[in-house]
Amino acid sequence: MTRPTLQDIYRARSLLAGYMSPTPLHHYPGLDAFTGAETYVKHENHTRTGAFKIRGALNTMSLLTPEQKERGVVVSSSGNFGQGMAYAGRIFGAKVVVVMPESPNPSKVEAIEAFGAEVVLSDTVYDADPAAIRSIIEERGCQYVSDSTDHRFMAGSGTIMLEILDRLPDVDVVIFPVGGGGLASGVSIAAKALKPDTQVIAVCSAQAASPYLSWKKGELVDSSMTTFAEGIGVKVTYELPFRIMCDLLDDFVAVDDDEIRRAIVLLLEKTHNLAEGAGAAPLAAALKLGERLRDKKVVLIQSGGNASVEELKASLGAAQ
Repeated sequence: MTRPTLQDIYRARSLLAGYMSPTPLHHYPGLDAFTGAETYVKHENHTRTGAFKIRGALNTMSLLTPEQKERGVVVSSSGNFGQGMAYAGRIFGAKVVVVMPESPNPSKVEAIEAFGAEVVLSDTVYDADPAAIRSIIEERGCQYVSDSTDHRFMAGSGTIMLEILDRLPDVDVVIFPVGGGGLASGVSIAAKALKPDTQVIAVCSAQAASPYLSWKKGELVDSSMTTFAEGIGVKVTYELPFRIMCDLLDDFVAVDDDEIRRAIVLLLEKTHNLAEGAGAAPLAAALKLGERLRDKKVVLIQSGGNASVEELKASLGAAQ
C-alpha cells in the first residue's frame, strides 16, 4: 500500500482544475452561537455529485491506462464513492461496476445508473474482502479501486485542504468525518505538511465505531455497524488509513446518531444546506467538543448532501 505525498496532492489539484471548481467555504455566524468558535463550512455537497468523493474518483480514473479503462473498474460503495466513480468513468470513458448494500439509498442508485455505471447489490459490501467484488474481478477482469486504501483517491481528497488554506490560511481546526479513512488521510497529510499547527480532528458515529476504537486502542478493531449515516457506516478499519490517522490526527470524536440528526437540522436552519449523516457529523463533533474550540477558526468539512427524503424526515422528527 502506497502512502500519498503532498506532491501527489498538488498533482491531483492540477488535474481536478480541468473538471471542477473549488467548492465554497463560508463562515456562518448562526453556527458560532452554538459552537463558540468562528465556524466555517467547506461545502463538498456542492460538487457535481453532491459529495467530496468525486475528487478522488477523478484523480484515480485519470491515472488509469487505456487498457485498464477498457477492462473497467469495480468499487464497493454505499453511494457517494459509486457516484463519483460513475461520473469519472463517464468523463474518461471507463466501464464502472458499483457493488452496493442490499438496501441502498434509492436516490444514490438512480444517480449512479444515470451516469452509466452498473449497480450490483450484495450483503457482503461492508466486509473487508467482499465476495461479490472478487467474483466480478474474476469474471470480467476489472480493476478494484478502494476509496479507503488507494493513494490516488486519498490524494484527490487531500485537495480539499489546499482549498481551505487558500481561503483561510490561519485556520485553527479542521473537522472531518471518517468512514473508510480516505478523506481523513488526504486532508491530514496536506494539513500537517503545510500548516502543522492546524488541529485535525476526525469524527465517526458511535454506531459504527471501528475507526474510533482502532485509533484509541492503537490497533485494528472491528465493530458492529448500525448507523443510519451510510457515508460513515463501516464495520472494519483498513491498515493504511489507520496508520496515517495514528500518525497525524490530533483527536478523534465519536458522536451518537441522535447528535448527527440534530446537526443535520441545525445545518439546514443556519446554512440552508442539506447534509447527509456523514456531512453533518463534523458539526455534531464541534458541538460535543464545546469549550475546546472557543474563539478558534474552525472548518467543518460537509462531506456530502445526498440525504434521502426518508433520512431528512427522520432527522426533522428527531429534532421535535
